[in-house]
Amino acid sequence: MFAEKVKQIERYAQIAGIPDKVIDELREPKDICYTKIRPIINGKQESLLLIGVFHCNPYSTGARPFKGGLRYHPGVNLDLMKTLAHGMTEKEALALLPFGGAKFGVPIDPAKQTEDDLRDITEKVAERLLLKNMLGPDIYVPGPDVGTNSTTMFWIYNKVAELNVLAKLPNVAAVVTGKPLDYDGCPGREDATSRGLWIVLKEFLQLASLQLPSKPRIAIQGFGNVGMNLTKLTVDSDAEFDQFSNIAAVSDVNGGIFNGHGLDTQKVLDYYKNHKTFAGFPKEEADQITNSELLLLPVDILIPAAIENQITKENANKIIAPLICEAGNEAITPEAQSILDDRGKIVIPGIAANSGGVVVSYLEWRRNRGERRHIVDTADDFEWVKKELKNIMMNVIISTYRTAAKYRTPLAHGAHIAALENISRQLLVKHSRL
Repeated sequence: MFAEKVKQIERYAQIAGIPDKVIDELREPKDICYTKIRPIINGKQESLLLIGVFHCNPYSTGARPFKGGLRYHPGVNLDLMKTLAHGMTEKEALALLPFGGAKFGVPIDPAKQTEDDLRDITEKVAERLLLKNMLGPDIYVPGPDVGTNSTTMFWIYNKVAELNVLAKLPNVAAVVTGKPLDYDGCPGREDATSRGLWIVLKEFLQLASLQLPSKPRIAIQGFGNVGMNLTKLTVDSDAEFDQFSNIAAVSDVNGGIFNGHGLDTQKVLDYYKNHKTFAGFPKEEADQITNSELLLLPVDILIPAAIENQITKENANKIIAPLICEAGNEAITPEAQSILDDRGKIVIPGIAANSGGVVVSYLEWRRNRGERRHIVDTADDFEWVKKELKNIMMNVIISTYRTAAKYRTPLAHGAHIAALENISRQLLVKHSRL
């Protein structure tokens, strides 16, 4: 997976004339953490792997941290962490955020763990990273990812604060982002990725001359934090994203539902809230479908919002949707991207489409470091977050669009090239001997 990603980046770099010595910095991570933690699970001490990657930091390490999520999922392995950390390097560079790309994970299924066991696993992660000097507001700042959430982030914050009499970290609240609002979190973080995606998509449709309906038909694969909030925002965002309310299909890990005339999104949200599944959804309102079938539906916009490797060389030739917005990290494999390019499909890649989460994490990090005055009124703070998020996300898609036009390449290439140009500019200053 990582080897394919590097080859893809090398092709983009060649288009833009990025120096090979810069790409050398991206071909292998700066540092790898492959260690063990020993939490208590089911009353017994167990040994679990903690795998992490610091990919590349275009800024001065120690002054600007590595940033990337902490993942709990059985599929966590070193190759995947390297690939996802690489994506974070690009994503943060495209948004001009002062971070390096990282990703950490533990290969467990959180659904099979008790809350007490998950807390102990998380606290052991925090302790281990502190001991290895791999955690801190200016070193590595984790955030939520697959299998983790704001509660997980609070456990890290709480454990680090408890140990800070020894660690002596400055601005300890900035050690992690995605925290609960009552514990130094930031309003708007929960739906930031979804809000950012709709902002990007809305701006792109204004920039491009696509022959799509005023309310395009949309299919969303994945109904976790991102997919669910994409749906919610079309209902309760004061009509800001009303043009995306024609959602024809949604799915979770077990399958989904489809109505060619559009789903009643509020009914879908209510049903899923009560049942935690789409199975049994009224037959007269929607047909049951599989995840594989959802990807091939005759819709205007396809949004893969699940885990990686959903659109592959096996199904890329069968995709009908003219526009694909990659909400899930690495949802489209490099081989599939090439097929989609050849077929003239437009792809807004993950490094542009789903960067809203890390953008609001950046705002939370700044706030916790005292770079923005504390606002008691949460509503005022939320307005600040939405304004900053919109400005950054619009710059992301405009930069992507203009770069693609400049080099006469597909839109997805434009995003990666714009990110590489930003990385190159920073690295050539940081390492003047390159």
